[in-house]
Amino acid sequence: MYVESAYEDEEYFGIDVSVHNKDINVKQIRDAGYKRIIIRAGYGKNNVDQKFVSNAEACVNLSVLSGIYWFSYGYTEEMAANEANYAIAQAKKYWSKCPVAFDLEYDTVRYARQKSVEITKSIATEMAIAFLNVVVENGYIPVLYTNKDYAQRYFDIEEIEAALGTKLYIWYARYTNCLTTTEKEMAHIWQKSSKGKVPGIKGNVDINEFYTNFESTTVPTTSSKTCNINILNFQKAANLDGYTDQDGNKLKEDGLDGPKTQYVRKKIKLKAKKNLFTYKTGSTGHLVKYWQRRLTEMGFITEDDGKYGNNTRKNTMKMQEKYELVQDGVVGYNTMSMSFYN
Repeated sequence: MYVESAYEDEEYFGIDVSVHNKDINVKQIRDAGYKRIIIRAGYGKNNVDQKFVSNAEACVNLSVLSGIYWFSYGYTEEMAANEANYAIAQAKKYWSKCPVAFDLEYDTVRYARQKSVEITKSIATEMAIAFLNVVVENGYIPVLYTNKDYAQRYFDIEEIEAALGTKLYIWYARYTNCLTTTEKEMAHIWQKSSKGKVPGIKGNVDINEFYTNFESTTVPTTSSKTCNINILNFQKAANLDGYTDQDGNKLKEDGLDGPKTQYVRKKIKLKAKKNLFTYKTGSTGHLVKYWQRRLTEMGFITEDDGKYGNNTRKNTMKMQEKYELVQDGVVGYNTMSMSFYN
């Protein structure tokens, strides 16, 4: 048997996301109990997913277990190996170790046919080996995304694992109520639905059931916690407004969303003041000005005068509606957090 029993660890749920899921709230996803997020790093010839950076940064800064996948548009071993190198280059920015999955699907086959290449079982197997060998050589965890049809017609999984010389993890897609015994023995991740509803995501999302924690937890790189300019500007504004951390000190202006920055954020509630049937200026200061600039940058044009009045409140509510937050017009912990990664 090419894989050992998949039920080796505690079961848990997670999701996989790409630009197609638009803007997501990683904190809400984490708090709803989804322990791991697999992120599309990109596709084809070094096309980085447009939401990869924001999704990866949020997962690292919020300590969410992660993994990545690369959607293949290759049709030769060389192309698959190149795609693996593109994937690893993105992974290294955030994690020194994490699952990296090879994703060859029907659209891959369609694209190859347009190039007059028919992807056979032999070609698909060789491509998977070429991709995943690069993953293993770089110290990452090899994962093969497949389904019932591809596991039978396109991939010789025993040959792939033998060529890697290490354990191969299977990410198995089948949208059904339960797996057969044989499927359970094979799958380390079961992608069980493409129509899941998860807090923090607008619309449908893929739901995955995990039967492994892989070889170890996801390991962020030393350099993965890079300076987030939005967090840095927040820290500067909070310091100018006189906020202090739990030790009574100003925030370190490093662009990292650490415990002290989170502590300060929990104390902040920017809002307008109600005046009979309308709202007038309430909160004022550098944080209000920061928030008004972020609103404009997110597409809600707002004058950055440092005065939280009716217009700022209305635009805040529009922003909260877009990101599926409580639409109260108040900038608290969750609303401010969302601004860091979008």
